[in-house]
Amino acid sequence: MKIGLVLEHFDPQRGGLENWTWQFAERLEELGHEVHVIACDFASSATGRVPVLHPVEYVTSPVLRAARFEQVLRSLRLDVIHDMGCGWYADLYHPHGGSTRAFREHNLMRIPRWRQIRFWRERRYREQAEIERRELADPAALVVAVSQMVLEHFHALHGIPRERLRLIHNGVDEERFSPQHCAAIREASRRMTGASGDETVFLLVAHNLRLKNAESAIRALAVLAAGGAPARLVIAGGKRPGPFVELARKLGISDRVTFLEALGDIRPCYAAADVCVHPTWYDPCSLVAIEALACGLPLITTRFNGVSELMTDGEEGFLLADPADVAALAEKMRVLLDPALRSKMGASARRLAGQHSLNHQTGRFLALYQEVVSRKNRAVSPDAGP
Repeated sequence: MKIGLVLEHFDPQRGGLENWTWQFAERLEELGHEVHVIACDFASSATGRVPVLHPVEYVTSPVLRAARFEQVLRSLRLDVIHDMGCGWYADLYHPHGGSTRAFREHNLMRIPRWRQIRFWRERRYREQAEIERRELADPAALVVAVSQMVLEHFHALHGIPRERLRLIHNGVDEERFSPQHCAAIREASRRMTGASGDETVFLLVAHNLRLKNAESAIRALAVLAAGGAPARLVIAGGKRPGPFVELARKLGISDRVTFLEALGDIRPCYAAADVCVHPTWYDPCSLVAIEALACGLPLITTRFNGVSELMTDGEEGFLLADPADVAALAEKMRVLLDPALRSKMGASARRLAGQHSLNHQTGRFLALYQEVVSRKNRAVSPDAGP
């Protein structure tokens, strides 16, 4: 099958969407499919890989970029076009960022009222909403939601009929992300974070530290520190961490918070950690959370993370109702200072991740591709029958 994967940056170090697409393309190639990647830029390591690369000229306007994606895609003869949320010419839309309307509503929860009007007048948000409107307007295209939460957003907020919606949760490479690999590199990884032998390390991984709520994590760690708990918070991959570095300083816990730049391989961070904290304001289905579960880490996250619908509160970790509830987050972190409880929850976390492997997810998409091809064939030959 000739499969086109459409995204802006084919580079696994750019973020969760890009990393997932990179791994997914590898799986499709291993299964013998002809993979075409249509993107504005590519990681240097993409050159010489099996996928056929189709560059699209980058322009600052998301709407103009979407138009250029369409122009390139119309020139290709692909069986299936699988768009990750950057254009409006595809058979299958798979917006990893979820619904822009839902994203807006969840952001309004954390943004002061005086800034809300200016925030949503920014051109980039208006243009992304226009792209979403046009891609969802195609009645023949299917829309993949990465969680039930996102599926309900598309149905309720955008009026997408349920027959056009498909639910496929994110998957994880459970061989690459495993407790065994973490154990092998744990000692060196903890030295990298500055953690001492008796410290419980809480890990937060995010590019957008405001949306993923690093503030609550830092304030919760300050509560633990005030109680004398031997705990450290590691914040990895954040863009513009300055305000959060300053917050840790003001709270007097700079020596207990480690900030790490984005790493080419995030696994050492999981290896150093004892618990993953992800008190996000909005995350359709966090890949970080699933990777942490696969590594055997208990997870503390919020109900606004699509991964939460896969979890049982108190089994693989804890679920928070309010991302701003620092006291609740601190209490769950305090409970997980217990190594025996962490071990029990970590084993449950690994079992849950095993039910959502990348191989299983790839199989779901291949079945969906076959459905797309069958629909297109019936549209061309309506007398062919079901």
